[in-house]
Amino acid sequence: MTTPSQNLWTTREVADFLHVSVKTVFNQRKKGLPFVQVGGAVRFVPQEIRDYLAGTRGLAKHRLRQMIRRKATA
Repeated sequence: MTTPSQNLWTTREVADFLHVSVKTVFNQRKKGLPFVQVGGAVRFVPQEIRDYLAGTRGLAKHRLRQMIRRKATA
């Protein structure tokens, strides 16, 4: 059985996905990177991160697909 928290990313997981530092993720949160708070913990919905990248940050769709494929094969 999959628990809801397994479907959420930590700050470290988002940083790894984006290939940036944890500090950069914190800074991007202040600029609108979507997140949820679960109790006192900050978590991220993977699809919301992808949507944010594709829409708000202007990441090309083909580049986003490449990133997703790379993560799926890793």
